[in-house]
Amino acid sequence: MTSSPIPDPLQMWREALTKLESNVNSLVTGSMDSQEVMRSVHQLSTVSLGLQQAFEKAIGSYLAKVNLPSRKDVSELAAALQRIEDKVDRLLPAGAAAPTLPRPARTRRPPPDEALAKPAKATAALAAAPGKPTTARAGRRS
Repeated sequence: MTSSPIPDPLQMWREALTKLESNVNSLVTGSMDSQEVMRSVHQLSTVSLGLQQAFEKAIGSYLAKVNLPSRKDVSELAAALQRIEDKVDRLLPAGAAAPTLPRPARTRRPPPDEALAKPAKATAALAAAPGKPTTARAGRRS
């Protein structure tokens, strides 16, 4: 997963819950024989799971209000896209991969070989007829 400048509240919740569970585990390791301790640990786990579900529901409703996809929406979209790609792959004949042609750079500058060829042509035209204007310049005269 890529790192984001905005912290993930669900990840922070998971980390806090993991830390809490590890602390509880270290405190009650020796007293697991007691029925009361087992009951309280079970209640703590139930409460923690309920809080996590409520938090996820609140975040989901907030994201729906601001018209943003939730983690669940994005994962469902990714799964649907994967299914579509698999179907397209099955439709293609075996060994018919899409040709991978090199794409030109997306800049406003011409490729280096064209940039070098144009000044050479212009210099050659000027050297051939020093007194006469080139065709590009002739159209600009008034």
